[in-house]
Amino acid sequence: MAKPKKSIDWKAVERDYTKTALPVRELARWYNCDEKAIRLRAKAEGWVRPGAETPQPTPHDPQTLADAVAPIVERVRPEAAPVDASPEAIITRGQSLAVRMLDELEADTAYIGEIEQAIEDATPGKDAARRRDAMLKAVSLSSRAGTLKNLALAAKTFAEAAAPEGKKKQRQAAADQATAGGGKFAQRSGPRLVSSNP
Repeated sequence: MAKPKKSIDWKAVERDYTKTALPVRELARWYNCDEKAIRLRAKAEGWVRPGAETPQPTPHDPQTLADAVAPIVERVRPEAAPVDASPEAIITRGQSLAVRMLDELEADTAYIGEIEQAIEDATPGKDAARRRDAMLKAVSLSSRAGTLKNLALAAKTFAEAAAPEGKKKQRQAAADQATAGGGKFAQRSGPRLVSSNP
């Protein structure tokens, strides 16, 4: 026959739970009940452990990330100087940026051995192999050559855009004249169809 269950003095458990710092496991052992039962009763009846902060109610209308970040961005953002948006100013700034980036690429290329060694030192072992390979690929010759190609194209575009409009039109007019005059570069007329009926 099974032993009759001993009733648990929940008032005493509540008193010890809310007034002492005894772990719930010790309370369960002392009162000869299950630890989970104490936790469930405490949650259901809202018992609060000593030293535990009362949980803060969650706001009903949460603030969006953009609204929360906006004051910080406004505080950190420097005063915007008036920007000259004329085409000449944009071309000048673009040329300056291309030259600075070219200088940076030149410095990276000059110290490529030290950069690769720093990457090897910073990513030892097999665990960091993928990271090391990605970092080495970023400073590889092909990556630097691609960057140089893009910078050269940007510099060429800025140089062409900076050329006076008259020179472009002169070149276009000279090209049109060379093709239109019936000379060597002129378009040929289509083939003639000859029909002979007997």
